[in-house]
Amino acid sequence: MVRQGRMAEPERMSSSSPRAAWLPRGRELAPSDFAWRHRFVCVLLALHVPVLSVLGLARGYEPLHVLTDMAMIAGFLAIAVAPGPRRTRSCAATAGLLICSSVLVHLYDGLTEMHFHYFVAVAVVALYEDWSPYVLAVGFVLVQHGLVTDVGSWRTALVHAAFVVAESIVLVVFWHANEKAQREKDALQAALFSGQGSVRAQLEQTDRIRTDLIGTVSHEFRTPLTGIRGAALTLLKRGERLDAAGRARLLEAVLEQEERLSRLLENMLTAAQATAADPRAAAEVDAVAAEVVMLAGAARPECPAVTVAVSPGTLARIDRAALHQVLANLVDNAQQHGAPGAIPVVAGGTDADGVWLSVSNEGAPLSEDVARRLFEPFTQADTSATRAREGLGMGLYVVRRLIEVHGGSVALRSQDGWTTVELRLRPAASPVVLAPEPRRAYAV
Repeated sequence: MVRQGRMAEPERMSSSSPRAAWLPRGRELAPSDFAWRHRFVCVLLALHVPVLSVLGLARGYEPLHVLTDMAMIAGFLAIAVAPGPRRTRSCAATAGLLICSSVLVHLYDGLTEMHFHYFVAVAVVALYEDWSPYVLAVGFVLVQHGLVTDVGSWRTALVHAAFVVAESIVLVVFWHANEKAQREKDALQAALFSGQGSVRAQLEQTDRIRTDLIGTVSHEFRTPLTGIRGAALTLLKRGERLDAAGRARLLEAVLEQEERLSRLLENMLTAAQATAADPRAAAEVDAVAAEVVMLAGAARPECPAVTVAVSPGTLARIDRAALHQVLANLVDNAQQHGAPGAIPVVAGGTDADGVWLSVSNEGAPLSEDVARRLFEPFTQADTSATRAREGLGMGLYVVRRLIEVHGGSVALRSQDGWTTVELRLRPAASPVVLAPEPRRAYAV
């Protein structure tokens, strides 16, 4: 019966018309859901046949009379279990139950208590969640009480029909309430699954970042620490045999590696702590750019001087120390990754959209995918273990964090042999004078 119900389902659905959309109905039952509900109603209907037969004979009715009533019920049961459209089968089962109610009332000569069987039958056919069994029930009650039986009248028929209608309305309201609760449940489950997927993705990303952090930090920290240890052991064991120039070179190497560790730690701490900004902060972009370029020239005397073209008096709504570190990171990247002998350019000014600031360098072009990923933590254009340049891949991530915290945006483009990082910041009305920070606080 389940298989037949599923085969008949497309036919039933295709036969429904837009004009019937207003008719009361619950949710569209799945084939398997309809199958077990219809099976329950049919079993209940089949059980009425022996029970009513025994009651009829016990009440003194002729066997032929009882047999006729039972044959009518069995006929509707046969239609209900036979292959066919859902609505035909459900209406046949409904008609069979209503005839059982009529027979029961007749066996007890119209006893009021026996009429409650009608309401039980109507409640049972609610399992179909369809309007047609209720229309059949109302019509059956009107005809049965008004025309066929001699124990009532049209007034009684109307009263019984009104109660059946009221019960039908209550059940329809229940359907809609149940459907609303089901939709809310489905929405909550969907949100839960979405949240689980988001949490799972975040956990996977966190695990990836943790793995990258361990691998990158172990590599980047081990190199300068090895250099410091080697220089210190050389000075300790062979310092007396070295001339002044040799000892000075070793001490400079120690300071250089220490500076490298400081840069790495500074970027990591900034990325972790950059969560809020002072809304009153303002910085003179041209002055900060000039200071960064001067310090960059002193730190990397072997690199060409950086060109600065920032409009005088440009003020941006950003903390001066934060802007210093942003430009220091960008200038250091431009010096490290630019073509040999290329001159990085720092430019800036104001336009209709606010303050703009860019750092450009000539060098190898970057793909759009690489350019997009460079602002993520522990990401570099060259991720191989044998890469020529040092770094944790935190510089551009720190830039993005600091700029976004101050309400700005960052974009990177690579075209015509130039790679440019452009910053957008909000303009500021007046600068806030801050005490100068130590040089190490602005290390790249």
